[in-house]
Amino acid sequence: MRGRTWLDSLQRLGIALGLPRTRAILRELGRPEKAYASVIVAGTNGKGSTAAMLASILESSGYRTGLYTSPPLVDPRERWVIAGTFIDAPLLDASIDDLRLAAARARITPTFFEALTLIAFIAFRRAHCDVVVLEVGMGGRLDATNVVKPIAALITPIGFDHMEYLGTTLRQIAGEKAGVIHRGAIVLTSNTDAAIVDVIRRRAAKFDSELIVVDDEHDTPLAGAFQRRNAALAVRAAEALRPRLPRITPEAIERGVRETRWRGRLEKLRVGGKDVWIDGGHNAHAIREVAPFIERELPRPRVLVFGIMKDKDVADVVRMLFPLFDRVIATEPYPPRSVEAASLAGEAVPDPKEAIERALRSDARSVFIGGSLYLAGAAIEYFESQPQRAGQQQKR
Repeated sequence: MRGRTWLDSLQRLGIALGLPRTRAILRELGRPEKAYASVIVAGTNGKGSTAAMLASILESSGYRTGLYTSPPLVDPRERWVIAGTFIDAPLLDASIDDLRLAAARARITPTFFEALTLIAFIAFRRAHCDVVVLEVGMGGRLDATNVVKPIAALITPIGFDHMEYLGTTLRQIAGEKAGVIHRGAIVLTSNTDAAIVDVIRRRAAKFDSELIVVDDEHDTPLAGAFQRRNAALAVRAAEALRPRLPRITPEAIERGVRETRWRGRLEKLRVGGKDVWIDGGHNAHAIREVAPFIERELPRPRVLVFGIMKDKDVADVVRMLFPLFDRVIATEPYPPRSVEAASLAGEAVPDPKEAIERALRSDARSVFIGGSLYLAGAAIEYFESQPQRAGQQQKR
């Protein structure tokens, strides 16, 4: 079994949190994660966009930067970005081969996410990156990304998600997220809830790490007030890293924020005279953040194309999101993991493409496609396949 076929086969193993497998394979690989400086980004929502903004700032500062995020929306190569560009096929294939051989030597079969993370470490060393930004997959303490000793640990807003793995209280979840804090790292968080900050502060104090609580906003081309808070976190992190990365300047920070592109998060298209918004928010915390934007920015009548995964807080998301719309079309972006459309709304169209087309044929002025990153990816893929239908994309 070779290359990408081998990688795809690992999906059958499911989720298995823990670091020993990743560490053992890294030893076989010669510790590629030590070849560059690392920044790790944990949290419930905003991890990806914060990581993307910080990576853009670092790249604008003249550092060859790697960015590892998940999940991809359309192209699997989106997970690994080097110098602002998706990983190229030869580098990806070479990195997979390095991993496959090392795993065989170690007699360890990594999980799919562990493999993806190990590929990032390998590819970033092969590409001679100066610094990499790693988005945590789930939690933090036991996530495969947490094998690095970061120069900075960022923690975005924390809410309820993956409770079967991370705990049932915000303090428990915060404790798992705070596990990315290590000695020598600058710690920054945009959380302001006293209980969450207390957990982070205690972990930082344990390792004599400086803690910076960021509670302001910074302008960004990404839509939504929450993105201004994410931008502020990335900007403050860049400023705090200047003693370690002296090429960071105020001008590079502003340029990096301005040039950030992060798809599927309040991404706007103009299609057939309608405003179409695509958003990957998939839990109650995310919907709570985006709801004011919907009420303020989306003209009525509004139609929602909605699909969500079974492991999310479906009832809370539905309760907050559905009343904002005049019409709801339920769909299934990733069966069998997605909730059955018929159980969500009376108007059920299981195929996402057909659901989107029905929304576009409606008399609504605004179409909002959301509830899952898988649905966001399906929507982007649909519109990219029909460029004549979509107007100039507005990356806001």
